[in-house]
Amino acid sequence: MLSQQIIQDKLSQAISDIKNVIITDTSNGCGQSFDVIVVSDTFQGKNKLQRCRLVNNALKEEVAQIHAFGCKCFTLEEWSKLVV
Repeated sequence: MLSQQIIQDKLSQAISDIKNVIITDTSNGCGQSFDVIVVSDTFQGKNKLQRCRLVNNALKEEVAQIHAFGCKCFTLEEWSKLVV
């Protein structure tokens, strides 16, 4: 079963300069559906599709095992404006 820690570890290995990761198991704990928010300045200058592709490529094997996966990607500046 896929866990939040596995997702966190894979993202940390694949995407440099991660400032924050929020992982939500939306399948009530059965590990079949996740929403992920990734905050990294690696996303600077990239559009939404390019950002999500970075995350999806990092989690290619894991995403293939689950039912649903959603991600949102922000730079630190974008994220700080959202959480004010």
